Amino acid sequence: MTRTRPPRGLLWPVVLLSACSSAPADVEPLVGPPTAATTPELSAWSDRAAGSTAPADAVEAVTGPDPAVAALATYLREQALAVNAGTADPEAVPAFTASVTVAARDWALPLLAANLGDRMPGPYPVGVLAGERRGDDVAVLSICLQDRGWQVDRDTGRPLGPEHFGTATATVRRVGDRWLVDDVVADGGACAAGDVVREVF
Repeated sequence: MTRTRPPRGLLWPVVLLSACSSAPADVEPLVGPPTAATTPELSAWSDRAAGSTAPADAVEAVTGPDPAVAALATYLREQALAVNAGTADPEAVPAFTASVTVAARDWALPLLAANLGDRMPGPYPVGVLAGERRGDDVAVLSICLQDRGWQVDRDTGRPLGPEHFGTATATVRRVGDRWLVDDVVADGGACAAGDVVREVF
């Protein structure tokens, strides 16, 4: 499942879950290609090398200690809770809406609405492979995400398709005293189950 939107400033279309193979995806991701023009030089932030397959502090890879990493985990968790509640109404999912920037709501709420109907056993499995800072208020995270085979049929409890893992880049911004997800863009790379952390409700 793929959706693109026009570029916003220096940011390209957003992806939560990317269709990185020709197999049909089980959820509606937003996909856009990163380009050299949209990827300025960034200062090093993480000691982990991009593409690392080490389980690397599995829990810390998703929950922090960095506040930008914790913000990404919060976004994914609130998304799963909203899908399970069966609503994309911003008034009914204030914790989800509060996990993203105002600009990100333009893609995050339609993405949420497109994924209603099935059940999520927990947040999409994710792992941070590397990260960099762009000044004091922006973190760019290289992530591995299970983009297929995680949602389950609400009636049967069976996964909707085989597991698939792909890499993406998440941009997280500090807005006031909070870190919020601003963009998640598929980059077409491969990763594996050992790169992500699974949380089940």
